[in-house]
Amino acid sequence: MVRLHITVLTVILIATRLGAQCIVDNPGGSKVNINRPLDADVPVAGFSPIAYLNKVMPHWLCFTAGYRARLEGYSAGNFKEGNSDDYLLTRFRFGMSIKPATWLKAYVELQDADAFWKTPPLAPPYQNTWDLRRAYVDIGDIEQGPVSVRIGRQDLAFGHLRLVGTAYWRNASRGYDAALMVLNLPHLRVNTFASSPVVCLDSGMSHHQQGNNFYGIYSTIKNRIPNSDIEPYVLWRISPGYQSEEGKPSRLDEKTAGIRWAGTASHWDYDAETATQFGNVGTDGIRAWAWSAVAGYTFKPSGLKPRVFVKYDFASGDRNPADGVRGTFDQLYPNIHDHHGLADQVAWQNLKSVRSGIRVSLHRNWIVASAYNDWWLASATDGFYNSSGTIVARDPKGQSGTHIGREFDIQTSYRPNRHLEYGAGLGYIISGDFLVRTHHALSYTYPYVMINYNVF
Repeated sequence: MVRLHITVLTVILIATRLGAQCIVDNPGGSKVNINRPLDADVPVAGFSPIAYLNKVMPHWLCFTAGYRARLEGYSAGNFKEGNSDDYLLTRFRFGMSIKPATWLKAYVELQDADAFWKTPPLAPPYQNTWDLRRAYVDIGDIEQGPVSVRIGRQDLAFGHLRLVGTAYWRNASRGYDAALMVLNLPHLRVNTFASSPVVCLDSGMSHHQQGNNFYGIYSTIKNRIPNSDIEPYVLWRISPGYQSEEGKPSRLDEKTAGIRWAGTASHWDYDAETATQFGNVGTDGIRAWAWSAVAGYTFKPSGLKPRVFVKYDFASGDRNPADGVRGTFDQLYPNIHDHHGLADQVAWQNLKSVRSGIRVSLHRNWIVASAYNDWWLASATDGFYNSSGTIVARDPKGQSGTHIGREFDIQTSYRPNRHLEYGAGLGYIISGDFLVRTHHALSYTYPYVMINYNVF
């Protein structure tokens, strides 16, 4: 296996000239990273074996491939002593697209995600050996057709990926077994879906959990307000395996209604979202809400094109764990990476968060970004939730304060061409009063270096 990954990486590095001809919807998901140079600012891709193969293939058949290697680690996991690790994550994806007609396409993609030198257990999201990553059929043009349908294993990604997205940063990222219908009109796009999130296994074919279902209608109203989109949505999550506040086995039945507004005005950009949740967990009611707002300013006349921004996030917490009402906002299935810090240790649950930063372009295809994050509990009697939505620490009496901690980040992304990307970053978290008083006092450090190669 090691020899296979070394061979793939060697082929990538010696590649020289030729453009790829196969287009697949967002393979790998890395395009969602705002700290990654845009395709428009990056030279046309160089030679790749897959692109050469596609050139000689029939027009209705093409292949995709992607390889990513990331050396990373952490110290003081869960902010405790003796919990550190360093390891190499590699991920190889190979896909095939068949398009016998303009209105019909099938795509299948295999994934091999491996972790080397990682402290066991070697399980997702670190390792997922030769799995079926995606397999779907498109009837109609999913991006531009007036009405289209996608059925099968696929990614779901809406809005700023705060609530529904594919976690591209994870080595073995989550997919969905889903049916998606898309309506495209000049100023309106409506996505309607019924799905079950895939539960990744460490080896073999992954599958979804029976009874764990996720439905939604996510729409985009385009340019009715100049240079902006308004995105109302309704999401419905049903999941077994929960407990009521009395400890009885229960089923989650949760609805989320929200709206997002994002756009630009001159040198400014903005993005605001609010959502409310209701429903029940067994006999417990759900009453939760959240909102987020960010404003940025880009100094475009400058050669470095610096962008400065400030952001605030709020997500409600549960004030009383025995009153029969769930007040903790559920972040659902987000692409969590770098929403609340580069180290990905914080969920959009029971949270007050302030974030600010700057991004500069050292060259058109080379970006450096830094950020500062500061977090508090929304409710002192609820817990601090990590990026997976699991409680790290809690004081039910609310006597440990509310300041979770602060994070300092720096990262860079350099793209020599549209296939290849190099990246590196460092996230450093200092525990606040709440973590110190609940015996999670150590500082957390997360460094990484990465190479990413995708043939689209």
